[in-house]
Amino acid sequence: MAKNGRWSFTLRTAIGLLGLLAAHAALADGQSSYDDCMLAGLRDARNEVASNYIQRSCYALYRNGEMLLPREKVYHECILQNMPGAREPSAISRIAQICSRRGQM
Repeated sequence: MAKNGRWSFTLRTAIGLLGLLAAHAALADGQSSYDDCMLAGLRDARNEVASNYIQRSCYALYRNGEMLLPREKVYHECILQNMPGAREPSAISRIAQICSRRGQM
């Protein structure tokens, strides 16, 4: 019985370590995607308010993406496609309104 108990403990430990490795790989990939999103979006940012929209959308999609509703995902993708490069407050506001409508927010 002692051998069987050790085997069971070893098996559980190995499975736990494999799970941790898989989780680490997924988190590392998620960090890379988040960083790529931030670099791409902020590279052409021309306004602090636009930068804030971009940062929130990158966070939502790549750090909290599993929790998003489809309409929220559409909104954040719209922001990332259209907000970089926006300078004028009125343009930023209009982009946010249009993305809200598209995402039915």
